[in-house]
Amino acid sequence: MKTLRRWKLDTEQPYCSTLAADAHLSTTRYADDQSWELNLGVGETTALALQTRYGGRAGLVSIVPMWQHEGRVIHQYQAYAIPPLITAFAPGYLRVQASLSLQLAVQIEYWVMDSNAVGAKITLSNAHDHETEVTLDLLGVVGINNREQKVAIIPLEPGEQLGMALGKIGNIEPVIRLEGAASTVADGANTTKLTRKLSIGSRKKTVVRWVHAALPTWKESAALALKWLEQDWSKAFSRIEKATQAIPVIETGDETLDSVLATAWQQWVQGFINPPPALPFKMVVPLRYPERGFSLSGDGSDIDRTWGGSSPQQSYLAAMNVAPINTELAQGILRNYLAVQKPDGWIDWKPGQPLLPTQESTLCPPLLARLAWTLFQYTEDEAFLRESLPKLVRFFNRWLQPDQDADGDGFPEWQSEAQMGYAFLPTFAAWQTWGQGADIRTVETPDLIAYLVSEARSLGEIANHLHDETTQKQLQPQIDRLTAALESLWNTEARRFSYRDRDTHSTQAGQTLFNEARGMDVIPIAADLKPAARILLRVKGGTDVQPNCTFTLEGSDPSGAPITESIEGSALDWVRGQGVVSSRGTFSQLDRVKVDRLSRVYLVDVLTLDTAKEDLTQYLPLWAGGLSTEHASALIARLTDTQIFWRATGVPMVPATDPNYDPSNADGGGGIWPYWQTLIMDGLIEHGAIAQATELYKRLLNAQAATLRQHKSFREFYHAERPEGLGDRRLSGIPSLHLLLRVLGVRIISATSVWTGSTFAWGSPVKITQHGVTVERSAEQTVITFPGIEPITLENGKMQHIQAPTNPA
Repeated sequence: MKTLRRWKLDTEQPYCSTLAADAHLSTTRYADDQSWELNLGVGETTALALQTRYGGRAGLVSIVPMWQHEGRVIHQYQAYAIPPLITAFAPGYLRVQASLSLQLAVQIEYWVMDSNAVGAKITLSNAHDHETEVTLDLLGVVGINNREQKVAIIPLEPGEQLGMALGKIGNIEPVIRLEGAASTVADGANTTKLTRKLSIGSRKKTVVRWVHAALPTWKESAALALKWLEQDWSKAFSRIEKATQAIPVIETGDETLDSVLATAWQQWVQGFINPPPALPFKMVVPLRYPERGFSLSGDGSDIDRTWGGSSPQQSYLAAMNVAPINTELAQGILRNYLAVQKPDGWIDWKPGQPLLPTQESTLCPPLLARLAWTLFQYTEDEAFLRESLPKLVRFFNRWLQPDQDADGDGFPEWQSEAQMGYAFLPTFAAWQTWGQGADIRTVETPDLIAYLVSEARSLGEIANHLHDETTQKQLQPQIDRLTAALESLWNTEARRFSYRDRDTHSTQAGQTLFNEARGMDVIPIAADLKPAARILLRVKGGTDVQPNCTFTLEGSDPSGAPITESIEGSALDWVRGQGVVSSRGTFSQLDRVKVDRLSRVYLVDVLTLDTAKEDLTQYLPLWAGGLSTEHASALIARLTDTQIFWRATGVPMVPATDPNYDPSNADGGGGIWPYWQTLIMDGLIEHGAIAQATELYKRLLNAQAATLRQHKSFREFYHAERPEGLGDRRLSGIPSLHLLLRVLGVRIISATSVWTGSTFAWGSPVKITQHGVTVERSAEQTVITFPGIEPITLENGKMQHIQAPTNPA
């Protein structure tokens, strides 16, 4: 592992010690994926505890080394002469170095071989001028249901070998094998340990390995552990080292920042796993960590949202972020979506995830063609484009079918908040007290049209690259029509895009027509509504049981004709003692609301739909492309206004001017969500605002670095006003490497091909090394060094393709 970048990461530094098998190099299992975390320790706590929960089967299981040397017992962090440091890492691999004494160093290389096996290679180096002895005790500690479970030493084949059986844990019986082990029982404790006494010659090294395996029976586990101990690990380590050559090494001059970016690469790759039988290619999961990865049913149907398939937004991020380093993994994400496509073009939003009997399939948001075209920028794989184009066209056309467009105006509507990907927008949030709870199916939204414009333009780019004139001609009218539809949402007064009612096509602030009606048979309204509006009924009180009642709305439709609409209580979107429902029709006048069978413990509010609220999704047209300079400039001005969106760590989902803004996303919409930051930054770059995109990237990166330092993991989203991670651990919260390369203006395609030279706004010089190629960028110039070739110097200002000379001088 000589080519891996060397680090010196202690417990005060940002790092992530989560380890999972690299799906590209080993066997992984979707329904039983066991991942691990290394706890370096601190102070008097145990050092180097490798820990897992077997996907939730156990409370905590630890494998801990304890040393006896020169009359000292060493297992606490502070007992090491030089405490443990992380010095190298890669997907599925972690190297730690420490010293038992000033003359005896230890190096431990942890390696996750597959989803059911992990091991360590321990190298002891004696700097003494005489032989020295050390005893290694390997302890296994199993906690289940707040109780410690006894482990046992068992004889193993072949010969007189010994192993440690951790007992039955759920439906597995893990075993640990230590080369050349004897066994003892720790004095005064129930913990049984494997022991190996080692003699190390003067200025010599000694190596000992152990393997843990966890399969349904202890015999199977012991056999798997033996299989890995009998193999030559140097070959596997060479494969890991070779694979890391495709991972960019970023040198910013700030080693702490560099380690955060290197950790991001590792964690993105570790996010992939072999899929369930329904999918042909490796898939990405929200995050692999010890608490997740086990499906008792065996098919994933019982796995919660933190494991059971990534959302399209998370998949989009994962594909783009691994594209620079692993074409197969990145393209596999898109191929999985296309593999489940139905004959009519429908693609489910979570391919391969089993549906419950009450669940319906949800149409994937229209971002797959954009993903395909972005991947091509890294892979330059024309065959992939040619293979994907017909299916992507069918998927795009599926979004234009009547069942996605209730009013038939060629302007589709979201059918579910899940498609939008964010559940806390004040306009649509139904289960928060501050949310309006509008039915998203009744609103035409700028983000959906932006997605469709982006899809159409990306399909056009693909068709143009493939010289497919027929597809280009078919797409152009749709591009023009969708662009015009998006333009119709421009709010001249607000200088931004806005929501509008699906049927009236109007954008207006909401009104409260009656507040907290209690137990009335008839709620008198007598409201003249100009322009016509959609009615929302909000019910509060009672219990968590949804009320069995009927509401009848009486008034006039937009043409002035009488209209009566009945709404059953079962239609309420009911959560924790409150619910809301939108009327199917719109009213130019609402005379009254009749209420049948509703107890007096409930309060009823009658409101009109508010489509005037602002949020970040309305800025996605900046990412879609095709905007006028005037509109793009207006959007960028609002985004970078420190009184509206431009906050300490990024641009939040809700502007700071909104009364429902909460920078933590706890009591209002807000927070910094990396998926939307990615789209906004891509949009800024496309419109030449590279300095603003770079600043935005740095703001979010600082929050991610602070979170990694504190929690040793990234988080789902981040506080808008201070560098703090929030929510669950999630792959989508990892720094975007796609965006980093974009703001740095570098794409190293291969050892002979590089794109670079655009405006450089990072500030301090940056060096990127990948595939043996080095690109050094600064404000003054760009220098490219291909393997074995004299450096090539460029002036900054324009992105250009540089090919290595075939006949270097």
